[in-house]
Amino acid sequence: MKYVIDPTVPFEGAVVTSMHDDIHSDYGNETLEELREREKNPNLITVEPEKVAELANEHRKNLNSEPFKEISEDRYEDLFDCLPPKRMLRDAFFVGEPYQYDLYPFCFKVGGRYFEGRRIVTTPKEVLYAEINTFYQELLKSEANGN
Repeated sequence: MKYVIDPTVPFEGAVVTSMHDDIHSDYGNETLEELREREKNPNLITVEPEKVAELANEHRKNLNSEPFKEISEDRYEDLFDCLPPKRMLRDAFFVGEPYQYDLYPFCFKVGGRYFEGRRIVTTPKEVLYAEINTFYQELLKSEANGN
């Protein structure tokens, strides 16, 4: 089993295609050369499943550490109502469907404002609350300085 990727662009959790026989695309039955021509991308290469797992884990770590962003109350309510939450906390929840693997959209409200990020659903609540507190204090400090 091989996967086709473009190593010249950041891995964002998806491969171009898979090749169960290591030679032909599972979806178009093309060889690597034919895929390069069709995709107009000479950079495509095949990699082992272990390499894809390594790339996916790195991508997941990066997503898990992205900063929170402010969202509207309507967006917060929509995310809360779209599915039953996967996990509930005081003034926070994980959306009921994962973004990727065990990484879920995580929403919280603090100081009358609403925020969203992606976090691993099993993160201990003490860690999440500490992260929220640090984030919010830095946000207030930044806003007080006019940034």
